[in-house]
Formats: sequence, structure tokens, C-alpha cells
Amino acid sequence: MEMAHALMGTWRVVEFADLDKDGKWQYRFGERPRGYFVYDAAGHVHIQIMKVPPLAPFPEAKLKDGKLPTPEHALAAYAAYVAYFGTYTVDAEKRVVTHHVEGSLAPDFTDTDQPRPFKLAGDRLEIGDGKTWRRVLERVR
Repeated sequence: MEMAHALMGTWRVVEFADLDKDGKWQYRFGERPRGYFVYDAAGHVHIQIMKVPPLAPFPEAKLKDGKLPTPEHALAAYAAYVAYFGTYTVDAEKRVVTHHVEGSLAPDFTDTDQPRPFKLAGDRLEIGDGKTWRRVLERVR
């Protein structure tokens, strides 16, 4: 099966981990984050990940009438969520999927190419080098 075709579908995030300077795995979005990576047949990718447990609602929960959250609450929400979209290409020989980011919650990601080494085994997809960072995903059936 062609590798780009094998990646197509919806993938549930089960782990989002980065190694810190002391050699300990850190889980920025908690040990059981929520989120999805979607690779569609037209070559688009959509990624959204949120921290678990979720943040409490803004104390300013009545954000009606155009009222915005405080800067502190907005920063906490920003740090607890990642989202971007664009297109993707796959280098099957190198086992690298490159996300060509068109738009992102993080402005420094917009209009960048993000190469991601990956391993695919059945319904399990691991993105990352596995030594300093990893994103573990399971196919949604």
C-alpha cells in the first residue's frame, strides 16, 4: 500500500511527549490528551490537541456582549491547546511526513514546513524521533 494512502484517515492522539533536559518525559497536554490528526485524500492535514484535564471555564464565563477573557486566562487557554491546518506530503523512503502549515494557533508555525519522522504499524502511528519527542496516535475506525 502506498505510504501516503496508509496515513489517510483520522488518528486519535494517545500520547504527546517531549524529553526534558534531565532525560524525563514531559506531557505538555497531560498523560491522556484529547485530539486528532486528520490526513484526508485531497492532501490536507488538520491537527487539534487539548490538555486533559481540561481547564475550568473562564471566570468571565459570560463572554457575551463581546467581553474577552483576562490576559491570564487567555494565555492559559493558549498554552493548553494546539491547532493547525495545511497540506501534507509523504517521503515514503525516508518515512517522513511533512506538514505544510497554512494556518496555526501559533503564528510562528504559519507558512512553515514541518517534517515529521514516523513509524506506522497497523492502526498505530508514531510521529517523532522516539528519542527526544513522540506523538502516538491510534486510527479511528
